[in-house]
Amino acid sequence: MKNIFAGFGTRSVFVNLIYMELMKREFVSYSDILAVYCRRPKGYYEQKVCNTEPGYGELKKAFPDVIKALVEISPGCIIDNGKKGKGKAYKYIGEDDDPLAEERKAIEQKRVEDYVAFCKASAGILPASWFSAYFENTQLLLDTHREDESGMSHIRSSLEQNLTNIDLLPVFYKAIIGRQVLQFSYQPFGQDPFTLTFHPQFLKEYNGRWFVFGEADREPYHAYNVPLDRIVGEVRTVDGVDYIPVPNGFYQDYFKHIIGVTHEKGVQVENVVIRTKTEYQHGLLLTKPLHHSQEETLPFGEHEDGSYGEVQLKVEPNRELQGKILLYGENLEVIQPYALREKIKETLMKMMKQYG
Repeated sequence: MKNIFAGFGTRSVFVNLIYMELMKREFVSYSDILAVYCRRPKGYYEQKVCNTEPGYGELKKAFPDVIKALVEISPGCIIDNGKKGKGKAYKYIGEDDDPLAEERKAIEQKRVEDYVAFCKASAGILPASWFSAYFENTQLLLDTHREDESGMSHIRSSLEQNLTNIDLLPVFYKAIIGRQVLQFSYQPFGQDPFTLTFHPQFLKEYNGRWFVFGEADREPYHAYNVPLDRIVGEVRTVDGVDYIPVPNGFYQDYFKHIIGVTHEKGVQVENVVIRTKTEYQHGLLLTKPLHHSQEETLPFGEHEDGSYGEVQLKVEPNRELQGKILLYGENLEVIQPYALREKIKETLMKMMKQYG
């Protein structure tokens, strides 16, 4: 029998949720599980449409699998409430309080091994909070989580942002090292999901979000990037397809002159000169550069036309750079290139129009 706890992504989350809720020996419905998954109060979906919620398709697949696995190991251990449709619920009445303990432990052991390998490779670049999402069922991390919720915690990272599919990090890392082709369902924002055959080559975090880069079976083919939080359902291995490796140093060069993860079509590398308007903002920009190429070209001080300093970057002036500049408001001014200065000006004009 296949281990139902095997796998990653949304389905894996649902399998564990369903199993843990059933082990409470109370009636559990599809809508109950969806409420837990979406962090809604119990009963929230009883009078609402469920099938438009994210992950509902995976829930419909996972629930029967859990029921089947329990009945196979302990016939008669599941009863239902006799209702039909949305109100139908199931209850576990078996003698064993954790009938699938061995199956769960086997998967946990495998994940620990993958986690250790990934930790060695990450070399401390990830905050502990991200790993707590990966091992949320361990007692130590549960205690840490309780301290955090009760206000007893003394540390917090701003990187605790998007933990959706965080458990896929070691999966993709292992596939990269092992040169394994994968297949999964990918759903970009505003689009229907589609199946992607993917040769993972590189992992990158940006702005609290993880991306996997690689070769894909659709355009743009090379350096195709997928945000982990947009992967839907299981990630499967593909046999019989030769893995396409990446040349050494490719991604180091790929990210050398961009902020973020995307090269915008038609955007070339330019020298960007930015003027700081206060001594505080100048110092802040020096201690927290916009890009690794940033250099101070003019220390902050008094000049004939005012008080300011200047820095220079060698980057592609993409949307991510524009966003970072706008975050500083009136404290930064783009001096060159002219095209970037005009884009910033255009954005500000649109914002002024919106606010009247």
